[in-house]
Amino acid sequence: MLEDIYGYIPFLNFDFNAFLNAAGIDPFSAMAYLFVHGGWLVLIPTFWYMLKNGWLDYIQNKASGKREWILLRVSVPKASEQTVKAIENLFALLAAAHSAPSWAETWLEGATQAVLSVEIASIEGQVSYYVYCLQGLRDLVESGVYAQYPDAEIDLVEDYARQVPSEYPNENWDVWCTEMTNVNPDPYPLKTYIEFEDKVSGEFKGPMAAFLEVFSRLGPGEQIWYQIVMQPTNQSDFRKRADTVIKKLKGVKDVPKTTLLEHLISIPLNVFFEIASILVSSAAGAGEKKKEATEMLKMSPGERLVLEAVERKASKIGFNCKIRFIYVAKKEMMKKSRAIQPFIGAIKQVNTFNMQSLKPSSVVGVNGALWWFRDKRNNERKSKMVRAYRSRSGWTGLSKFFLSTEELATLWHFPILLQVKAPGLRRIEAKKSEAPANIPFG
Repeated sequence: MLEDIYGYIPFLNFDFNAFLNAAGIDPFSAMAYLFVHGGWLVLIPTFWYMLKNGWLDYIQNKASGKREWILLRVSVPKASEQTVKAIENLFALLAAAHSAPSWAETWLEGATQAVLSVEIASIEGQVSYYVYCLQGLRDLVESGVYAQYPDAEIDLVEDYARQVPSEYPNENWDVWCTEMTNVNPDPYPLKTYIEFEDKVSGEFKGPMAAFLEVFSRLGPGEQIWYQIVMQPTNQSDFRKRADTVIKKLKGVKDVPKTTLLEHLISIPLNVFFEIASILVSSAAGAGEKKKEATEMLKMSPGERLVLEAVERKASKIGFNCKIRFIYVAKKEMMKKSRAIQPFIGAIKQVNTFNMQSLKPSSVVGVNGALWWFRDKRNNERKSKMVRAYRSRSGWTGLSKFFLSTEELATLWHFPILLQVKAPGLRRIEAKKSEAPANIPFG
């Protein structure tokens, strides 16, 4: 009876001598013998992975096509006296867009966590601020903006990114594009707006002033697009990464936790050794705490500053993000030195060597260092990047990295208009006010 059962289980009926004989005569016969006698089992996880992800892509693309997206243009009063802290508060409010779908919603309905996108675009020197979101999130966005800027104007507009070609090479247009990527693990923070404020005069000169100067210098036929795609998250994965970095900076080793199975296995052991183990563990724990305190005392002022900055970022709300930059222009008007180097220079203001930096990716976007089929590959990258920008894709390109609300407010905020003189900036020239209550009628 058992022999009959074994006959139906291929890997239990494997004849190793027959396999070696087949291998000595014909390798293909040996491979066929191996496949028939259980080798096909290795393919089951591969097929399952392909089937699972194929279904998920299909149902998510189908559900995504039914969503209604909108683009909102935001203009703030010229006399606004709000600080960058107001934008940090706005981003904290937008984190309420987090809504993790259930298992059934994910696998049966194709639900995904929706992204938001905050953008700045210069169309021939006319600079405007935008927020791209689902129609269902419009109230959240508008309430957040009005809470910080009561006199702001928010308009529903057509997508500026669809006014230029998306396929390259093109007869009339050319484009340069890139994604900015983090140099160090994302628990390390960027230099934020708090560090751009003069401690004596209180004057604020952040990187956005340089951005707007670059954007406002464009001429006819030129456009610059700057986009930060933000995916709300519960931050559990980021906190684990941050905890690992914090322990590393403190010089603390991760102690593996004892599992329930290990506790059950240890029950039959001698009581004496169990008690001894507990005592040793307690002593080890006390030793680790003492070692941690000693390591903290050994830290230099710079090392303590890094540790404090990482802990500060870990305490903040944030998003998983992608940063894109596109310079697109008519071929006869395109001048890369007018846009690319000044933008990269403006971004470098938030970089630090001992913590975090942003740099243009060589993997995504235009790369002049490619060896083989350079023009063809760069044109494919241009087309892919423009399409990703248009769709505000959170998946195309590099992996997302975590930015706190403080970092996001540094990289995207309405200008301190009394300090930024960019002439092309779209803004409201005066605050609105209610009509006097004693106006006569009739």
